[in-house]
Amino acid sequence: MPEAEAFDPSVATWHWYSLDQALAATLLSRRRGELEQNRVAPSDNDKRSGLTWSSSQQAEHRSYAMASILATVAFLEASLNELLASASKDHLPVGGGQGTLSVDERNALTGLMKALDERSIALLARIQLVLHLLRRQPFGEGGKEYQDARLVVQLRNELVHYGPGWGTGPWAKERKLATELAQRKFQANPFSAEGHPFFPDRCLGHGCTTWAWNTVVTFTDGFFNQLGVTPIYIDKRAQLLP
Repeated sequence: MPEAEAFDPSVATWHWYSLDQALAATLLSRRRGELEQNRVAPSDNDKRSGLTWSSSQQAEHRSYAMASILATVAFLEASLNELLASASKDHLPVGGGQGTLSVDERNALTGLMKALDERSIALLARIQLVLHLLRRQPFGEGGKEYQDARLVVQLRNELVHYGPGWGTGPWAKERKLATELAQRKFQANPFSAEGHPFFPDRCLGHGCTTWAWNTVVTFTDGFFNQLGVTPIYIDKRAQLLP
């Protein structure tokens, strides 16, 4: 009598993390805005430190800002990775067989994903590479849409890969980044005084996280529109308010 084969109860699952990152980025941004609208008075110790609002609320405010920026760029990267990974799956939307890409285009994306796994290529360069590969119009690298997205990625990189160093007043070693961010004219952190450095103190407010999210989701929309692909987050757009 032949031996019975062992039954494998495991079930393969697929999760769209881009949507999680989108919801996190916008929720954290909204929480930051709520803090700015509901200021907690500083304690006596806070006042002696020169603070005009609660130090614990200040720490919460900064945490929301940093996390929102990180999740915003993670959303963009996850959206690209999901497009590439789903291309080889007949039963998945976006880049897969239930999407609108041709078989040749899907095969090209699958091959590109394997090639990218072995190389370190910047996020926006990977997006441009996909557009070139599928013979779509790449972003104009001098245009506002691309330049703003580049700046959000640079801001994320500065927060993640920060190298400590001495500053020289309001324009420290992050001078170029701070100058470019200031040119975007979003509302400054209302709880930071004029004399504070623009980056990070006056920069990291609700105005910044709102600008960063709107910049990245507009860029991501443009990317998928060029491909003729419907992104997974499209049905949740009403919830994605920063």
